[in-house]
Amino acid sequence: MSLLTDVLGEPAVVRDWGAAEWNALLPLARAARLLGRCLALFEERGLTDALPARLLDQLHGARAQTRYVQGQALREWRQVAATLHAADIDVMPLKGVAYLLAGLPPAGWRNLSDVDLLVRPDAVDAAEAALKQAGWRASGELDSYDEHYYRDWMHEVPPLVHARRDMEVDLHHNLAPPVSRVRIDAALLWRAAVTAPGPDGVPLTLPAPTDLLLHNAIHLFMNDELRGGLRDIVDFRDLFVHFSAADTDFATQLVRRAEQLGCARALYYAASAAQRLIGLSLPGDVVAGIRRHAPAPPVDALMRWLIDRLLAPVRPGTAAAAIAERALFVRSHWIRMPPRLLLRHLAHKWLKRRKPPLPATELPG
Repeated sequence: MSLLTDVLGEPAVVRDWGAAEWNALLPLARAARLLGRCLALFEERGLTDALPARLLDQLHGARAQTRYVQGQALREWRQVAATLHAADIDVMPLKGVAYLLAGLPPAGWRNLSDVDLLVRPDAVDAAEAALKQAGWRASGELDSYDEHYYRDWMHEVPPLVHARRDMEVDLHHNLAPPVSRVRIDAALLWRAAVTAPGPDGVPLTLPAPTDLLLHNAIHLFMNDELRGGLRDIVDFRDLFVHFSAADTDFATQLVRRAEQLGCARALYYAASAAQRLIGLSLPGDVVAGIRRHAPAPPVDALMRWLIDRLLAPVRPGTAAAAIAERALFVRSHWIRMPPRLLLRHLAHKWLKRRKPPLPATELPG
């Protein structure tokens, strides 16, 4: 484990730290996007007096930057929600923006890189059209293959960005790709959705508490970009503790819901990583229920090694972390796409990288 996971599990360890430990912590927390969470923990435990003044300044600066980005994300949500509601399209916020809107624990410190939204599968084309008519456009250049990849194989349309703003919008119609090994029935997500008052007084439709955690697990362990994934594990722990405090049966409900949605393996990886890395406490019967969905022991041992080396390196940029990242990248594609589609996809990407650029004299314009 690392100094960062030590802090996330028991912040009081910093009482005995010297300059070497603080100098090692800062790049780890920055790489994991957990500077704000560390500051919140130090404040909650009354430990800020143990921090070097310069480091405390950097943590406060990171939180100020997070507050700014959160404001941009909430503004983008309001614009998107108003546009879709005007078109009579139901919409649910996901992940970071959902935590912000619902006032859930990660809202106090979590940065965002985009705004994730869910619409019903039969409304995704209308939703994209409504947003484009209102000023959103594709956030990057896409060729015909990219369009096919998103629209036929993935659970979201190509990312969007407004012509006058920089916050990316990811419009989903499911939590996992329709061609993946994890097949989620989107109708079940909408059936369990809850209504809550939004920060501006407008009623808000949110995923059920269990589904918020399961989306966290699915996203992390099916994603092809796992660097910084320790933040998602911290989100998982914080949300689990929050919902369990309000409902003593929440952990059991979480396991049942994962089995219903067919994503219990992802829940196992997320929960066991949270236990191992940052001290999540689970009831014994819940541990047994989750362990039913563990892979075979050799695969389990390999996954633990890969997850720990990538999410909790002793320092940024280790060779073991690079190996783990590559292995988990390959695994994520293996899960998200059947072999025939995966081979086709990889061949296309390989050929695209090998295609030489046009000579300067042939560049258009």
